[in-house]
Amino acid sequence: MATRTRNHAEVDLAHLIHPLTDHSRLPEAGPLVIVRGEGCELIAEDGSRLIDGSAGLWTVNLGHGRQDLIEAATRQMSTLPYAATFGGVSSPPPIELAERIADLAPDGLSGVFFVSGGSEANETAIKLARRHWVRQGLPQKAIVIAHDRGYHGLAGVTTTATRLAPYRGDFGVEAPAVDEVPAPYTYRCAAGVPCDPEACPVCTGQTLEERIVKLGADRVAAVIVEPVFGSGGVVVPPPGYLRRLREICDRQGVLLIVDEVITGFGRLGCWFGIEADGIVPDLLTFAKGVSSGYVPLGGVIVSDELWDELRDADQDPGYLMHGFTHSGHPVACAVALANIDAIEREGMMERVREASAVLGALVEPLKDLPEVGEVRQAGLMVGVELVADRASRARFPTELGRGRAAANYARDHGLLTRGLLDDILCLAPPFTISSEQMERAVSILAESIIETGDQG
Repeated sequence: MATRTRNHAEVDLAHLIHPLTDHSRLPEAGPLVIVRGEGCELIAEDGSRLIDGSAGLWTVNLGHGRQDLIEAATRQMSTLPYAATFGGVSSPPPIELAERIADLAPDGLSGVFFVSGGSEANETAIKLARRHWVRQGLPQKAIVIAHDRGYHGLAGVTTTATRLAPYRGDFGVEAPAVDEVPAPYTYRCAAGVPCDPEACPVCTGQTLEERIVKLGADRVAAVIVEPVFGSGGVVVPPPGYLRRLREICDRQGVLLIVDEVITGFGRLGCWFGIEADGIVPDLLTFAKGVSSGYVPLGGVIVSDELWDELRDADQDPGYLMHGFTHSGHPVACAVALANIDAIEREGMMERVREASAVLGALVEPLKDLPEVGEVRQAGLMVGVELVADRASRARFPTELGRGRAAANYARDHGLLTRGLLDDILCLAPPFTISSEQMERAVSILAESIIETGDQG
């Protein structure tokens, strides 16, 4: 019988394979073992407390220890812990949640397919987009165009649709029929800097449309985009970018997939990021904040047209041969319903907007630090890009691990954050964070940049 006398860190190093982790380096600092969460704070096994500066992974929107969400899970587990949704079987929680989400989404989006997380959601959206064209007699329309700062998951096709090279790793052959265009990243615009978003071919969508034409619109199934490129560095597109993409996709006969896995359910101060540009995509994916991460859940909302197509008796085959064991899991859906109730009851959208203004004022002085090239913000999402030289915008050598060093320092001083692609530090706290906690988080972040840099 295995002994339990070793501490968790030792057992972790012996047996637990961590995602997105350099296991050769892990023993140096040892894993951080979290044993409890309280509001916006995490308590480690050694008793230290940290501000959850990333809300887990852009996920724990309502904070830790919410009894209403815990009780929703407990009630559902005691009534019906599991029911599949295959073959027309269902249960009340996924039915009620599908209706609720359809009501929250803009008009024109009405069908909801549930999965367990963001990777599955985007994988599903891509399959549904390609299936649409197959059923239209156009199977050659299979290419999905992603952005070079886009992150859409690490499953099959989504690993290839994630165009950030470090995330694609060394897994050999990639999925076919995925292409890319530059993201509207004004600080490092592919069309040159300084960037004028009103005239820039990347930011106006001209580059994307030219790429569709070059590939052949008769071969392109869909374009996939995030309202804010989160894992790509909190890259915030210029206003109107999604609207331009919608117009281009309509003109070229291509579907538009909007990945709201991070931005959906309030992180930008609205239910969905598409609301800012007033568009309706063909498919919208969500996860993370729908349940505040208390139970894994995600999904795809499809347009009325695609939903009608799925129900068209004249289409052959009628079966949707796609699904997952936990699609529409009743416990996850019950927690999501309680989560949405709390967001509405506690006025979280207004709270996010107010907190975003406070956070924006707090991070503004970071722009004056010698190694900070740009500070970007959208709602409760902040990206602080570190540079070796501000004038040339030169990056630090990857092997230096500049962002990782700052994130590690912050962790040791009470803030859990992430160094995205090494050069970019992010803040994306729970919606419930107080002004005092935000002030403390930004202070630690500033100190981490200073103390681990040349000026430290």
